[in-house]
Amino acid sequence: MSNTCLDDKNMFLKNFKLGRFICSFLLLSSLFFNTNVISAQESISLVPASSAVASFAVANPVVASSSLEQADSVVASDTMKVSLVDRDGDGLVDAVFENKNVKVVLSSKTGAFIQYFLKGKNFGEDIYPPQIASMGYNLSVDSLKCFEIEATQGRLPVANYKIEIESQNEANVVIKATAEPLAEVSEATPDSESVSVTRRYTFSNEGYQFKIANTITNLKERLITVGGNASSSFAVSYGPGVFMYPFAPNKLLGLRSGDVCDTFSDSKSLDEKAKEESSYVGIGIRDEYFAVIMESDQPVKISSSELELKPSDEKRRSMKSNVIKCIYPSFNLGAKETRTFVDSVYAGPMIYEELQKVNRTKIGDFGFLNTMMLKTLRFFYSLIPNYGVAIILLTLLVRLILYPLTLNQTKSMVKMQKIQPKMKAIQDRYKDDPQKMNEEVMKLYAKEKVNPLGGCLPLLLQLPIIMALYNTFRIAVELRKAPFLWMSDLSIGDPFLILPIAIAALMHFQQGKTNVAPEQKQAMAFMPVMMFVITCSLPSGLLVYWFASTVLGLLQQLQVNRMMANMKEE
Repeated sequence: MSNTCLDDKNMFLKNFKLGRFICSFLLLSSLFFNTNVISAQESISLVPASSAVASFAVANPVVASSSLEQADSVVASDTMKVSLVDRDGDGLVDAVFENKNVKVVLSSKTGAFIQYFLKGKNFGEDIYPPQIASMGYNLSVDSLKCFEIEATQGRLPVANYKIEIESQNEANVVIKATAEPLAEVSEATPDSESVSVTRRYTFSNEGYQFKIANTITNLKERLITVGGNASSSFAVSYGPGVFMYPFAPNKLLGLRSGDVCDTFSDSKSLDEKAKEESSYVGIGIRDEYFAVIMESDQPVKISSSELELKPSDEKRRSMKSNVIKCIYPSFNLGAKETRTFVDSVYAGPMIYEELQKVNRTKIGDFGFLNTMMLKTLRFFYSLIPNYGVAIILLTLLVRLILYPLTLNQTKSMVKMQKIQPKMKAIQDRYKDDPQKMNEEVMKLYAKEKVNPLGGCLPLLLQLPIIMALYNTFRIAVELRKAPFLWMSDLSIGDPFLILPIAIAALMHFQQGKTNVAPEQKQAMAFMPVMMFVITCSLPSGLLVYWFASTVLGLLQQLQVNRMMANMKEE
């Protein structure tokens, strides 16, 4: 072992505390630069879902009647309810379905949803129509599609849909929407307009998943090709994206068979990949907390079209909208033949247990450690029903688990410091014989029972756990709209910046209690300021963890300093 190697190793062990600061700083930095949401102050004004729906309804009278009835929608119910009523005042019957988790309105005009309402104290708002409609964003009619069926060439010959309840039992409800043709079919009618469409929606008594069975029937007495000479026939579409408070950027999902998916940041990258692949069975879109996915019972083409949504208020930022599509290939139908295509749909929060039901946990950032910590967080919440308190208890638990590693790290540092004079003597004595020097150093380690890596290995073991904690609080939809002390929502930033200031102050104080070289103190002096800048935009739930962890770390540091002083005296 050369002098340089020994010096580098000793320097690393001596300065490991600086490494801890830098690791924390980098982790928070990565979160800061990957967080692109509307500011906390701007987001707070967007909470009421009813006002968002109201503004949307004024601009879109088709959904006005159904969307404005929020009081009825918010009533909690553990049982299924289904009814046939004219919700949009057009003289046609629409369907209203409600279970434990959602309330939806199925329109007779489109055979698709005009409202998809999420129930629950963390939600209580529409996933469709999009909330940004009330914020002055101009949404085109082409981007407003909630699982509509459309022809890829020409148009489907549909005037309206006749909606009826086909079957109902304790577990499921099937709502049937039968297309009413625009005109009588004759031999002169183009093949693309010689079909009828029937859509069956199957809902269960709980959950956010349902099925859409699209049945295409040939109305002619001869063979036809649905889609004609094109490679595709029809598509099921959803748009304009997931715009749920606090409005995080959307990611696109290409679904493969099994719990496998590809993630894309924009429509261009998805479309390029989709041209090369033939194994996709569905498509989806998500933000940090919510997802909409459509999965077919056969391979399909997928695509996404992207538009920029510009607000009328110049102070707001532009947002991207995406219309995603499952596109079915062209196919033949014999005389009066029918064919059914089934799409499984999930539209709701990214809760691990709910995604398990549809075998799509990989669409979220769920790892083993994240999942275990989420379950532990919920356990603490079951004991004390406040997620702020649950975060503090989880932080305390993690600190207790890591304490033996911290203790071993401290002891190893002290031992290394105590043998530094002996190591220096060996280096000076054998500076011209590196091999002999290595042998003597190893003998010294064995004699003093010192592990030269004992100071850094515990730190490396802690990093995956710390990173998992960061990610857990970032993706925990349970923190959405969860209050704690002066914070009304743990999923957005601290509105009064109390925690960012406190965290920066604690870091400055902790630096004063850490023994580092003068040149390192200069390098670390700017870190509290940078920590304040970074934490200003982070979710409050993460800030509660970081503050609690910093306080506990400071207490541990004081204890460590006393232990090191005592061990040096010995």
